[in-house]
Amino acid sequence: MSSRTDTEANGYDLWLVFLFAALVLVGWSMIFAVEYQEGFSSFLNLQKNYGKQLMFIGVCVGIFGVIQLLEARLYELFAIIFYAFCLLLLVGVLFTKPINGSTSWYNIGGFSLQPSEFAKMATCLLLAAYLGRSETTIHNLRHLVYAGGIIAAPMALVLLQGDLGSTLVFLSFSVVLFRAGLTGVIYLIGLHLIGLSIFALKFDDMSMVVLTLMILGKLILSFSWQQNWVHLLGAILLSSLLLYLYSQDNSTAAFVISGSVFATLLVLNFLKQWQLSLLVASVFVCSVAYAYSINNLVNNVLMRHQQERIWVWLRPEKCDPQGALYNVDQSKYAIGSGGFTGKGFLKGERTKLDYVPEQSTDFIFCTVGEEWGFLGTTLVIGLFLGLMLRILHIAERQRGNFSRYYAYGVAGILFFHFFINIGMTIGLVPVVGIPLPLVSYGGSSLMAFTLLIGVLVKLDASRIV
Repeated sequence: MSSRTDTEANGYDLWLVFLFAALVLVGWSMIFAVEYQEGFSSFLNLQKNYGKQLMFIGVCVGIFGVIQLLEARLYELFAIIFYAFCLLLLVGVLFTKPINGSTSWYNIGGFSLQPSEFAKMATCLLLAAYLGRSETTIHNLRHLVYAGGIIAAPMALVLLQGDLGSTLVFLSFSVVLFRAGLTGVIYLIGLHLIGLSIFALKFDDMSMVVLTLMILGKLILSFSWQQNWVHLLGAILLSSLLLYLYSQDNSTAAFVISGSVFATLLVLNFLKQWQLSLLVASVFVCSVAYAYSINNLVNNVLMRHQQERIWVWLRPEKCDPQGALYNVDQSKYAIGSGGFTGKGFLKGERTKLDYVPEQSTDFIFCTVGEEWGFLGTTLVIGLFLGLMLRILHIAERQRGNFSRYYAYGVAGILFFHFFINIGMTIGLVPVVGIPLPLVSYGGSSLMAFTLLIGVLVKLDASRIV
């Protein structure tokens, strides 16, 4: 009995195809808006990005069609070959001429090919194929190391290219590992380290970080000692007093009181539940050491331009408004100037006057904000959310682990690109040079995402029903 729905035709998910195509068309229209000038000659002008992107779209239509003609099982069988080929491309590109400080592109006949975009696809396929084997279990340390190696190999090669943004995208495969059963404790530790890194870099004086960690430790110990809300409320009030003393330049008093209470609670808890005391003390010591290490790494090891990317995000007061801060400021102004309904298609002044560098690629979302306003940005974000939710829906209806894990990999890559790119344009995350999927200009990116989604469409259409 068939389980096909009205959203499918011959097994192909129409919603997925529609959302994919809609974002591609939105992207091309925004690229056209960036470069449009009165008296333009042709949509196929290959001297312009909109002409090249239209050509890339045509190529991608062909790629999508070829993918649907091939047997679905071939993508799992040949995953290792595609992965190995992409690794060779990543090694070879290290010996090419640097562009903008990174060796990430092959120049072929006036066009550039970025192998890291295809490496994400290859990693997604091989990781899904490995985790999908019946004998693989993520709880087996050897299997977990193998899975981690599949992710780490291309990630390391991309990092050697000097492309930090693309390197970070490989972290999105943690979504696949989580779906495969990796314990959530590892993710909580990761979130703790991310939060601690941000906190450590927000202050020049690390004593504030140490005091805060000590206060958090006291809150945990106070509640666990008597396990009632009265003691926790008392710890919160004491913590508020300590922070007040610190803010009034009484840091010595704050540290003496905090240290004394912290030590007392450790002793009291040690007599009752020594495991918790050791855990809190160990986490405190490791967190302080990590915070100091991160602070020293950023301030004394990273190069100046790498530091500026972080300071633009966390400490804009340390940046030159006409230098490192310029891109993000102009991006915010462009998006904000669109208001609720936008200035109208092809009517964005900041878009036309090139206020925002790289506006066809990394900062394409600024054009959406300026010309289409709040309504337009909401529409684009809605299309992305709809696409990702549809992929997750498709993932959970798969009968095989390979297809399911592959779908989660695609969703993870899309979400990471989507969140980081839009976050860059509004100053929410550092500027790391990640394109907006299907929307930003770029043949490599568009073809790679076409491959990702095209294979998913084929796998879903071929599932057993």
